[in-house]
Amino acid sequence: MSETRKRNEWIPIVLGIVFGSVLLLIVLNGGMCERYERRMQRQHMMQEYLDSMRKH
Repeated sequence: MSETRKRNEWIPIVLGIVFGSVLLLIVLNGGMCERYERRMQRQHMMQEYLDSMRKH
């Protein structure tokens, strides 16, 4: 009984470490961030284009 409880305690810790390391990898790579930024820029341009179309 106590064995399963111990396991349940370290599972979220391991998940947190894995998640943190993956996040760190993504941040260090910067490629993902760059791609995301480019996508946001494109969306912004599309929004401006639609706004200008609406005005005309």
